[in-house]
Amino acid sequence: MYSIQTGKGNIPFISLLAIWSISLVVDLPGLAISPLLSELDKVFPNVTHLEIQLLTVLPNLFILPFILISGKLSLSNNKVILVVLGLIIFLASGIAYFFAETMTMLIIISCLLGIGCGIIIPLAAGLLAQYFTGEYRMRQLGIKSGIANFSLIISTLVVGALSNKGWHLPFIVYLTPIIPLLLSPFLTKKHLHYSLNQAQQIKQKIAAKEVNKILNSPISSQLQIKKRIWAIIGFYFLVTIGAIVIALYIPFVMQKENMSETQTGVVNASFYLMITLPGFFLSQVINTFKKTTPFFCLVFMVIGLFGVTIGTSFLNYLVFSALIGFGYGTLQPIFYDKTAKISPNADQSTLYLSYIMSANYLGITMTPFIIDIGKIIFNSHSQLFPFYFNGSIMLLFTIMAIIFRKSYIFKMDEHLY
Repeated sequence: MYSIQTGKGNIPFISLLAIWSISLVVDLPGLAISPLLSELDKVFPNVTHLEIQLLTVLPNLFILPFILISGKLSLSNNKVILVVLGLIIFLASGIAYFFAETMTMLIIISCLLGIGCGIIIPLAAGLLAQYFTGEYRMRQLGIKSGIANFSLIISTLVVGALSNKGWHLPFIVYLTPIIPLLLSPFLTKKHLHYSLNQAQQIKQKIAAKEVNKILNSPISSQLQIKKRIWAIIGFYFLVTIGAIVIALYIPFVMQKENMSETQTGVVNASFYLMITLPGFFLSQVINTFKKTTPFFCLVFMVIGLFGVTIGTSFLNYLVFSALIGFGYGTLQPIFYDKTAKISPNADQSTLYLSYIMSANYLGITMTPFIIDIGKIIFNSHSQLFPFYFNGSIMLLFTIMAIIFRKSYIFKMDEHLY
């Protein structure tokens, strides 16, 4: 059977395919059905816009706590059981949508969908972090991010195409868990075992000694690890807010400029596409920018955020939204790899990654509230305020990336390029 090099040994390709397939569903709740919301407004004319928007907001609110719960439960080494449980809840919710006839039923099902997805999310990256190391891990985490974002793009297009063929039909995208469920038998220990040569065995022994040093290290060293975790959480939280304003606010800006819904859709698709692409070519991106990779990612985001404010053409919004997506899409797997690297051992990597991923969903959920608070503080009513505000924050982080370029959060390991 064809096997894949992990940096620790080799695993069957079918097992890697099973791990990859989990990422097909992690970004779908809420965002995937956003093109359907206007249609639901017609189907349920007596409900408020807020109730309809809950279908996109509530899954993320329930995802957040269950990411952390899943990370904690993963320490019991029942990762495969958790994956299957989360996929079953997700799939059951997807099926339930076809039988829902009221907005209340849709809202309840959306909560269950968030619970299922929250269980799955940290495991999609955690399994890769457990079985891969070094440049192999970075490459796989990049592919994982690419698969998740690409799945979202395809699902959004499918929902848009089916939205006028009956409002139940677009929910078919929530049946995607069938794929990883069918592949889940290949996640068992029977299939996920290493084939080690002598050199790899020596590397594992050295790694084990390093783990023991961490576990038995003085309190000061353990505090340093916690500081690094909190630094990544804070950085990821703010970078997520910096990027997601495109998806949340660019439609209003383009509408004011009398641009069509098609043009708005293309700009959003470009944004998500450029988040996706770096994941599949992460090694090439890092080899290009080397140790300055985090710095240039922030530069692209700053240029993009301020860029959308300087022109009113469709091309302007398209190019600068793509720049923001590229910067953010490159940083995502870098955050995951840095988190996995400081995990005391492979089994705990899922727990550590759950902390980091919660920052992403918290950022998505909190962005509208933070922007509204910023408008009050600066007494601004401009539709361009989110881009000036977040552009300023990203500019501050870019300056910090220069000053603290040797710190763990901004430094790239030389072996990755």
